[in-house]
Amino acid sequence: MPALNDPTGGSVAPSSSAVLNRTLYSKTAELVVKGYDNYLVTDTNDEILDTTAGPGVTCLGHSNKEVHQAIVDQMQKISYVYSGHNTTQPTEDLAAFLIEESQGAFAKVLFNSGGSEATETAMKIVRQYSLAKSLSSDPPTPVREHIISRFPSYHGNTLGALAVSGHPLRKGIFTPYLSAAPISFVSTCYPYRQLREGETEEELCERLLKELEAEFEKHEGNVAAFWMEPVTGTSQACTPPLKGYIPGVKKICKKYGALLVMDEILCGMGRTGYLFAWMHEGSVEEVAPDLLTCAKALGGGYGPISAVLMTAEIAQVLTDSGGYNGGFTYQSHTLACTASLCVQRIMKRDNLLENVKKMGDLMFKLLGERLTDAPFVGEIRGRGLQVGLEFVKDRKTKEPFPAETRFAGRLLEHAWDEERLSMLLGMGTVHEGEKVTGDTILLLPMYIITEVEVRQIVERLSNSIEAVSEIVMAELK
Repeated sequence: MPALNDPTGGSVAPSSSAVLNRTLYSKTAELVVKGYDNYLVTDTNDEILDTTAGPGVTCLGHSNKEVHQAIVDQMQKISYVYSGHNTTQPTEDLAAFLIEESQGAFAKVLFNSGGSEATETAMKIVRQYSLAKSLSSDPPTPVREHIISRFPSYHGNTLGALAVSGHPLRKGIFTPYLSAAPISFVSTCYPYRQLREGETEEELCERLLKELEAEFEKHEGNVAAFWMEPVTGTSQACTPPLKGYIPGVKKICKKYGALLVMDEILCGMGRTGYLFAWMHEGSVEEVAPDLLTCAKALGGGYGPISAVLMTAEIAQVLTDSGGYNGGFTYQSHTLACTASLCVQRIMKRDNLLENVKKMGDLMFKLLGERLTDAPFVGEIRGRGLQVGLEFVKDRKTKEPFPAETRFAGRLLEHAWDEERLSMLLGMGTVHEGEKVTGDTILLLPMYIITEVEVRQIVERLSNSIEAVSEIVMAELK
């Protein structure tokens, strides 16, 4: 039977489990029985240095006793309240915390259970906002329906979230259900492959902004929103924006009357060293989005939770048009909000964002030193503790490996089996029609990581890169 999934992950390993296997790798999933701090422990008592963090989720590490106690305390009061009728103190307190930490950028928050739900919710908010603005105009104006996103990109795995994602491998066999969506795509920031000979990064940034503005003009008066990640995730392995790119994007959105939506599902909530990744780029006035989605490190893995934050103006339009027209059963789940509030308060109390910056700087330094002469390491990039590595067949030409080489997939398998190191596989970066190549991995350590563990990660990763490189080099001869 033909494979209908990403070939870079290898074949699905046989399993006797009653759970439908979703693993991306050829290896059989091991049974994890417990975890502590930066480590997973299997049923054979092996300890895995967890540099995936779930992916990018368990920011406080595994089995934080303070978060456990907060959840238990709340369970003894009440565990779940239907948000369609009532609210709870943990929900109110978490919303207030996020609004206060946003430096005035946002006024209201809506909580869901995961990143894909957050994207779906943001899409619905964009639609309701655009429709309400149109109908309340005198005379009514045409409804803005078009969304501009970036290619490649990934914003979630539900059908709506896939529609706004620019990634053929993820869309795959579901494309027929997505093709009618009024969505178009422009290029991401990807200087490693986009810079032309003699071109500066400033000139590349200007070129990308001109491409975006041309797309706005192509759909003049009909663009409702522009969708982007400040720092890319698995679709492009932790590529940060060019200097001046996000301020330029915001100016274009304001010029054409479109909402700026930022996906910080992975890069937000401290991953880059700032609570919100956009804060690295400038002031609220210069770079803050109109809508922001976040998840993963929001709850630290202690409860399934995501959030959509919005400006006062958007919240008012939703209210004036009868309230937000949407919702999920587990929206604002009491225990998830309790866990998230505790996680965020610990992050702030213990100044963990400074540790993210410090340990991130150390990791980039050590990786650069150790892998300078590695034959297949094309680029090491990212921000804070969101680190991406791209591997290429030829460092000079940047030619990618053929998909069947599976350099990154084999690297992850070797690191897990031989070095007991967990990492995250990227989704390809070079797109030629329906063909996707480009080997990447992501390192997403916990915010509590120490210098000793950073050095262990670099050592174990480097050992695996050297081992797999030797095998691949022999195959290429």
